[in-house]
Formats: sequence, structure tokens, C-alpha cells
Amino acid sequence: MSSRYSLKRDLDELERMVARLGDYLLGNEMYLSIGGGAFRGLSAPQLTIGALLLRRRRLTQLRAKLKRADGIRLDAALADHDDLQREWTLHYEQKLQREVPSRLRVMAGFFRECSENPRDCAGAYPIEALRRTIVGEILLAMMEFGYEKSEVIASVRSADQALRRILQAGEFIWSPLLAPVYPQDDFWWLYGRPAA
Repeated sequence: MSSRYSLKRDLDELERMVARLGDYLLGNEMYLSIGGGAFRGLSAPQLTIGALLLRRRRLTQLRAKLKRADGIRLDAALADHDDLQREWTLHYEQKLQREVPSRLRVMAGFFRECSENPRDCAGAYPIEALRRTIVGEILLAMMEFGYEKSEVIASVRSADQALRRILQAGEFIWSPLLAPVYPQDDFWWLYGRPAA
């Protein structure tokens, strides 16, 4: 994620994700293209529960900055999400249980690359910070919905140990608009980066 952030883009993506959520929950795909975005020179995000939850948090936390019409759109998307989560709770939980290890496996590759070539580590870090933030959103959702999370906790702790070894504390790495959404105590990996 760059230092630029767009509430409108997040809302558009959330709506597209929620529109595909029912099919996604019943399908086998871990990552599902939602389309859009490429026509604006942006790559379209992939639908995962974690990616949806990331947008849900940001938009909910920054709700006061939305225009009235966008607030209505947000309410509708959140209501649809909540309905689908309740209707397909077992599928929802299974997707979350699969997503955490998937994201942590990619991060393990990043840690290997950092040990082999530390100079490239800092430049690649923002996407890994996004992955870890999505994992954080998944853990929060597991608590919110009462899902079992003990199996993923050990993996997250292991990844965090590797992350702490390479991370140097510093400034918030994303847009300042997002800093209130991600307090440093809970989202410490967004406050610093590996040495360049």
C-alpha cells in the first residue's frame, strides 16, 4: 500500500467483494478476482475474507469522513456481509482457517529472501506489512465471530518473531489518514521497516 489512500476505492472494492461473497464462500478458490480497477491503472484486488475485513475495518473506522451517500452504501454492504457470514458461517470460518496459513507461507518466503539479500528486503516490505495486517484482521474476526483460532496462533507467533528480527521501528508506513485505524500497540509492524 502506498502513502496514498482512497476511501472511495476501498468502498468500491468492498461492494464488489460483498457482491461476490456468496459464490466465494461456496467455492473452492482461495483468491477470487473481483475485476475492476485495471481500467484505472490499478490492479484489481483479489477477494479473500481477510481482504474484505481489511476494507471493512478501514471504512468503519473512517466512517465520519464519508459523504452521506457513501455512508448509505457502506451500511448496505456491511449488512449484506453480515447476512452472508451468518448464513454460511461454517464456510466463512473454513475460508479464514485456510487464508492464514496461505498468507504466512508467502511471508516465510519473504523472510528467506531477506536473509539471503537484505538490501532488497526494505523495498519488498510494504506488501508483507499488508499481508500481516490482513492476518491481523482475520484473527480479530475469529474472536468476533467465536471461531476457533488456536491452530493458527502458533504460526502467527512464529511469523511475528521473524518479522521482529528484521524490522526497525519508525514512522507509520501507510497514509497518515489510516494511522488512527491502526494503533501502534496492536499493529506494530506498520510502524517501521527493514533496514535498507
